[in-house]
Amino acid sequence: MLVQTCSGLVQGIALDGAYVFRGIPYAAPPIGSQRFKAPMPVSAWRGIRTCDRFGPIAPQKNVPNGFMPELAQSEDCLNLNVWTSGTSAALKPVMVYIHGGGFVSGKGAECDGLRYAVEDGFVFVSINYRLGTLGFLYLGELLGEEYGTSGNNGMLDIVAALQWVQRNIAAFGGDPSQVTVIGNSAGAKCAATLYAMDAARGLFRGVIAQSGATQSIRDRHTANTTTMRLLDELGITRSQAHRLLELPAERLIEAQSAIGFDTSRSLHMFGPVADGSVIPTEPLGSLGTRSHLPPLLIGTNEDEAASFIQGDPLLWPPSLEIAGRLFGTSAPIVWESFVQYNDILPSAQAWSRTLSEHLYTIGAMQLAAAAADAGASVWMYRLQCGGPLGAIHGYEGSLINGPQNADSAINPDDPHRVDPEDYPLARGMRAAWVAFAKTGNPNVTLLPAWPVYDSERSTMVFNRVSRVRTDLPEPAGAGVPHQVWRVRSCS
Repeated sequence: MLVQTCSGLVQGIALDGAYVFRGIPYAAPPIGSQRFKAPMPVSAWRGIRTCDRFGPIAPQKNVPNGFMPELAQSEDCLNLNVWTSGTSAALKPVMVYIHGGGFVSGKGAECDGLRYAVEDGFVFVSINYRLGTLGFLYLGELLGEEYGTSGNNGMLDIVAALQWVQRNIAAFGGDPSQVTVIGNSAGAKCAATLYAMDAARGLFRGVIAQSGATQSIRDRHTANTTTMRLLDELGITRSQAHRLLELPAERLIEAQSAIGFDTSRSLHMFGPVADGSVIPTEPLGSLGTRSHLPPLLIGTNEDEAASFIQGDPLLWPPSLEIAGRLFGTSAPIVWESFVQYNDILPSAQAWSRTLSEHLYTIGAMQLAAAAADAGASVWMYRLQCGGPLGAIHGYEGSLINGPQNADSAINPDDPHRVDPEDYPLARGMRAAWVAFAKTGNPNVTLLPAWPVYDSERSTMVFNRVSRVRTDLPEPAGAGVPHQVWRVRSCS
């Protein structure tokens, strides 16, 4: 299949009832003098560009046994992938997937859009964006106005990809007026952050945020603190900060890994910056000044932190020190939450619930409330059904994208496994996600009626028997101010 884009002809490959175009550049390479600067338009090319392979991904620390480790890493990573069943008289709705990975890892290739294209009738797009130091290192106070966007270049990359979709997706059979942005974990935090960005207005019709909201946006002071730590690790003084423009990307990745809380994918120090320009200084407060906010489907899982605690010895046993590393000045409030839960639950369960709520649940509730109060149609969910460790971080993706029939193999040791008894729930959730992306409303016959998150704060509780609740207990310490983070947090 040949498609004429604004930059040139691209050729995809046929794949099981659809076509996939891999590695299409959506912006100019952010290399050389463009490092740490906002993305620029991609240059046109002559002839046909064959798009049969995934493009390079953003520089990142290799994860042992990670997904698709063979993919090349490069600063020239601003490319995307498109799955489509082809063109027709009626344009199809579009889903744009933003990958997670704690703002320091991940790749657009991790989500296969084939099923969405073939079974659900979407044009599906997945994107790469700059990560870690190269995408979210705040340099405005060190290198001047020319680098004022550096703390948000990863977000501006996503905006550039959405602008590419607006200009080009109709040629792939997609409707630019029906774009839904979907993300999980850090990808959900990116999707939610788009809500507060003037540059993103009009680029999407709806947002699906799975286990992530605006809680990873940090203020300039915190962002600058991370920058200072990186300079110290590199042995660079403030007056020598310009050396960051010349160091090999591999050295920057080594340094950012060294200053992190640990080296796993679960914790991070980077994220969007409330710089007052790209992102308002009070992101949630700014929603009240906006009109016609797009619909939002958002939620979290009951046991978000369980897999992090099991896989990271630095998160156990519970301590005020760990809370301080994760939550900074809010640590006493978080610790008090643990103390309250520890009176009624075993310590392990109390600690898992505390981290789950303060890293994910509270942030999602705050964004949902702010968006609903600003006039947006918001649907909130809480997933309680899970695998061996419960409804852990990312488990809704296992249900929505995973096996949904009794012939699928089950690995009993996989915390993301989906048991056959949960296939009906998986089908219902997927149907709701598809309905939301097509119509802006997730109500489907496979689930109970799902009201919006209004003053009653109605929440769909997903389980083997799902139901709507308005009486979910408020998380302990829910008043902690998460509008702008002044600490590092989970992915």
